[in-house]
Amino acid sequence: MGRYTCVYNEDNLCIDVEVSREGANPLFLIGNGGAQREIATLPRDLDIEKHLPVFIGIGMGHGYREFRKQYPLAPVAIVDKEKDLWEAADIDIKDENTLILHDDVTSSIMSKLTAWQNTYISKSFIPVVHPFYQRLDKTFYGDIREKLLANQQFDFWGKARFERFQQKKTKLLLISSQYFLLGEIESACTRLGVEYKHLQLENEEMGSQEFIEQLLKEVLLFKPDALLTLNHSGVDREGVLMDLLDKLQLPLISWFLDNPHLVLSAYTGLTSPWLHIFTWDKDNIASLKSEGFENTYYLPLGTDPERFHPRNKQEKSPTSWKSDVSFVGNSMYYKEEKAWGKTKFPSRYFKDFLSLAVKFSKVDEKSITTFIKNQTNPKHKPLIDIYNATKTQYERLAFETGLTWGATKDYRYECVKQLLDFKPLIVGDDGWKLLFKEEKRQWRWLDAITYYTELPIFYTHSKINFNCTSMQMKGASNQRILDAPAAGAFVITDWREQIASMFDEKTELVCFREKEEIPDLIRYYLKHDTERENIVQAARKRVLACHTWEKRVEEIICVMQEKYKK
Repeated sequence: MGRYTCVYNEDNLCIDVEVSREGANPLFLIGNGGAQREIATLPRDLDIEKHLPVFIGIGMGHGYREFRKQYPLAPVAIVDKEKDLWEAADIDIKDENTLILHDDVTSSIMSKLTAWQNTYISKSFIPVVHPFYQRLDKTFYGDIREKLLANQQFDFWGKARFERFQQKKTKLLLISSQYFLLGEIESACTRLGVEYKHLQLENEEMGSQEFIEQLLKEVLLFKPDALLTLNHSGVDREGVLMDLLDKLQLPLISWFLDNPHLVLSAYTGLTSPWLHIFTWDKDNIASLKSEGFENTYYLPLGTDPERFHPRNKQEKSPTSWKSDVSFVGNSMYYKEEKAWGKTKFPSRYFKDFLSLAVKFSKVDEKSITTFIKNQTNPKHKPLIDIYNATKTQYERLAFETGLTWGATKDYRYECVKQLLDFKPLIVGDDGWKLLFKEEKRQWRWLDAITYYTELPIFYTHSKINFNCTSMQMKGASNQRILDAPAAGAFVITDWREQIASMFDEKTELVCFREKEEIPDLIRYYLKHDTERENIVQAARKRVLACHTWEKRVEEIICVMQEKYKK
């Protein structure tokens, strides 16, 4: 803008700066008003508890120094692109509570000021305008001033915060992710009259700038009662989103449909009073609360009775689907190997890893981390020592997951083997072929089928649908004992403690406690069609009354309404 020259007094102190301009008279930074002219720019109505002062131009620094006398630790920002002027006036500010912006692009400055403001929750900008800078570059500095005043008048945080779950209609912001049950939740919301909108999740990262901008926009326009995500999908591990939710006073409902411990172990310290975790396994509640996740609630799985419906039996289907006994499920053969590969542990310990997984499948301990902690067998000590020594949370999680999948592989193999006298149909990955490659008895295999379009029909073509639960849920029940009865199909399942609170075992469900019981149960129910049908009807009635996704969404809303009631 020109050449800056310091004006000195008789004591050789710089008291002003002259700005030479081509074809125009020079300008003086403070002129005859001296230091008092700059001090007078400080706002009289400044409330440091509510305001974030932004100096638009530092001048000779008199106003800033007076401000610091009054408020030595208060946050303050300075917008001044005249670096040469700072040098001429010998301005040198080193203060950790002062944000200095020398940018010459308005959008860049406002972006940085907004990010700075986000760290102070409810404070609004108050511009401290140096008159010289408005003359020097009215377009630039005037634009900054107008934008700061608009922000002050808008009071974003005040408008963003309001009482949650007090509106006539509940409103939810659903995180759009790849999780396969999001459609069921949408349908449940529609039937319940719950309004919902989607936030598009890019690259599984809710902490991204684009996502945050979209979130802030929807908070103001849609006024949601809560944000809802499945399996903590996209929550960033740096805590950006959790900090923002604290400032917005916006609840986050993280609905877990898989084991939360295999996810949340990577989020150490990222707890918040606004985070609410719903888990299908009652056994998770105490351990999650001990890790700081205070708002944790039990919520069993559900089903969609419109998708899983007896009428599906009339749908056209392959003849290969018809069977006396079938099992649909992953062998976990490849999943176990893949998880081990992610650990990067020495390959010579793989056999020990496999035997440790088998051991977990045969003990009562439900927590994989507690199981690992309690291992004292010298055979496994070198592997456990590596696990304990690793500083990479990613590898520790892969190890825990791999043991869980390995335990499931062993357990499912032992259970499904009991079906082989009945020429069963096994549907899943081709790991089953490797597990039963030496088996002489006859059995059939089909590749994995789709959950949404094929499975609802498949269940209706088996006289007995067999179920053995994953080792990630030793006390809880899985999806199959809800989906199959909803479809009007019969199921024999392994007994789990939490089944007792969902079904009457005598009339609505058939359970085995030991794998040796399986053949006799199959023989009996293959011969007794009427009993089988009576159980199916009773189970379906129970599912429709208590275990639909609609019921689950309703339960979540009831919990949240109670939590946030006046």
